[in-house]
Amino acid sequence: MKLKFSFLTYLFVNSLFVLKYTSRLPIFNEYLFTCLYILFTFLFFNLINKISLKDTFYKYSFLIITVFFFLFSIYLNNKINGNLLNVDRWSAMEAGVQALLNNEYPYSAIDHMGGRTSNLPTLIFIGIPFYLLGNIGFLQSFSFLLFAFTMFYCLENYKARFVSLVILIFSPCYLWEIYVKSDIMSNFIIVLAFMIFIYHKFSENKRINTIGLSFLSTSLILTRLIAIIPLTLLLFERFCKFSFKRKIKFIVVGLLTILIFSFICFHNVESLENFKKQNPFELQDRQLPTIISLITILIPIFFSKLIKDLKSLLKNSYIFLLIPISMAFALRIAYKGFYSSIFNSSFDISYFNIMMPFLITYLTLDFLKKPNPKNAVYFNSHI
Repeated sequence: MKLKFSFLTYLFVNSLFVLKYTSRLPIFNEYLFTCLYILFTFLFFNLINKISLKDTFYKYSFLIITVFFFLFSIYLNNKINGNLLNVDRWSAMEAGVQALLNNEYPYSAIDHMGGRTSNLPTLIFIGIPFYLLGNIGFLQSFSFLLFAFTMFYCLENYKARFVSLVILIFSPCYLWEIYVKSDIMSNFIIVLAFMIFIYHKFSENKRINTIGLSFLSTSLILTRLIAIIPLTLLLFERFCKFSFKRKIKFIVVGLLTILIFSFICFHNVESLENFKKQNPFELQDRQLPTIISLITILIPIFFSKLIKDLKSLLKNSYIFLLIPISMAFALRIAYKGFYSSIFNSSFDISYFNIMMPFLITYLTLDFLKKPNPKNAVYFNSHI
């Protein structure tokens, strides 16, 4: 297997997690363990790439892994006491949801570590059904099923479907997400699923309801602003081909969605001064500066014309998501140093998980000789 940039990125992100969290285990030398992890991962995936078994093996393996890992994630969410974790994403979402349901301002709600939620309105809405089920961490179980279904829908080859799950569950960064009940990768698995579904509609030359497309894409942007990067790659070129009437309809629906969602979440703020101090943008800006995100949003507009198939869509998505995160990471290292950035959590390395669903899906397509993605042609005809 060739050491392509995509696979090196996969190794780099996961190695950061291995390096950081094995350092807390005194029986291991974290640097040696990380080197062994890299070697094992390379040999393991090289073996999978070379071995070719009967399709029935991959079919049943895919189904068994899906069921058992889903049940395992439910068990783990029930078993792990979130209040003992030194990560507060789950409780920040829970506090925000609880405040919203109590008709309070969600961005003033305090989680179990004294922090506040940085989730934009849609992500809070997404958390509501799992809060009502009694465990906000079930979002991770749901998103795993969604990822498995998306791979089943997207790929015709059972080996490709099998490999996609293996790449996911053998990712330390993803296992960390499951263990600490984080919502970052789940957030972007949802974005990925939407994009692949819409991609197939476009490639099959099926007309898509403008109102629904605008509402859903705007809603996803209102999970985390950086989601606008892959959505721009998917939609901008298509939007340019809309009639004037459809463009106006798309824009109006998008603005109405922003206004309605913002009103639901922000109308209970006590004052403008409180809003300035307690809002999701201020919290997100601490780890991933908004100015960096905004600058990198402009680049995909020009590259959207180059999206010709599913593979190029996924590749450009993970690369353009990686750019602002890597810039923020490099700036933090320059300011705080590598050791402090990693081991003292001066930088939140989990932000790299934003691009992982796109990277893992791209790796699946790039990993196998004949992955057979459905509908390989993109933007091949007019709506």
